[in-house]
Amino acid sequence: MTIPEPASSPSAPKPAIPRWPDAWPPEQRAAYERWAQHAQHHLLPYHDPRYPPLLRQIADPPPLLFVRGNVDVLSRPQLAIVGSRRPTADGRENARRFAAGISAAGYVVTSGLALGIDAEAHRGTLEHKGITIAVLGTGLDNIYPVAHTTLAAQIAEHGAVISEFAPEHPSYQSNFPQRNRIISGLAHGVLVVEAAQQSGSLITARCAGEQGREVFAVPGTIHNPYARGCHRLIRQGAKLVDCIEHILEELPALVRWERECGAITHGSRPALTPVLRKLLGHIAYEAVPVDTLLKRSGTPLPELYANLMQLELGGYIVHRAGGYVLSPS
Repeated sequence: MTIPEPASSPSAPKPAIPRWPDAWPPEQRAAYERWAQHAQHHLLPYHDPRYPPLLRQIADPPPLLFVRGNVDVLSRPQLAIVGSRRPTADGRENARRFAAGISAAGYVVTSGLALGIDAEAHRGTLEHKGITIAVLGTGLDNIYPVAHTTLAAQIAEHGAVISEFAPEHPSYQSNFPQRNRIISGLAHGVLVVEAAQQSGSLITARCAGEQGREVFAVPGTIHNPYARGCHRLIRQGAKLVDCIEHILEELPALVRWERECGAITHGSRPALTPVLRKLLGHIAYEAVPVDTLLKRSGTPLPELYANLMQLELGGYIVHRAGGYVLSPS
């Protein structure tokens, strides 16, 4: 991925992050702590063990996160989906489709709650009972756009809404490019669905490149002005994707994360349900593509990816470039 070179050397020391609560004035600290007394509200300073580990690695991590919802989802493997605020009908459909498939595969879908692609990614995830995170460019008590207030509440119920800005912080144009580094910093990769040549989504992609994250882009017709930003990213080294498998083969982090957490080990395979046993019967020691499994199983794509992930986590199958194969062990 070559978008673009970091502005400074990776070995350059990071500035010291102030510890909570000593670095904040007493009145400010007291106001934040009152806000956090709500059951769904949380303060997450940089030195808190629950602070998302990937975000901690970026050059300028926020010293404090305000969180509404479930703090634990911030540390789960994530893919960010971003794009135009004025997408085409195909762009909206693609955002929902990719969000549904990624969440069914076990990833959290992260975006910015903006109009257009961001909102469709959140909705596509929620419709398929997945987990999604919204990163705001305002305070959590000042949802922007206002039309997404209900959507933000739904996201908080199933995931989290977060901001580095104080709860009452208003909407300033400069806030949104600043928050984009958090969207990419939380995730293992960023998918750009549609973007014009001068798009905030390209800022998120640039941040991802500087942070060493994967960047993916969905191509479009040359006559669509909202495809030009994606084509530019592809020319610069982003991976062209037209199906969910193209993303999943680049993001092995979920399986690794599950194993590190001790959720499932190959030495202790879970019992198979009838549905999983039937799916396993369609897989051999030569790679079977997802398209083939989709036809053989007759299972909807999001459900198929979820079942394949269960088999992979259980050590029954292994993902290869050409598809899935039976595990040799």
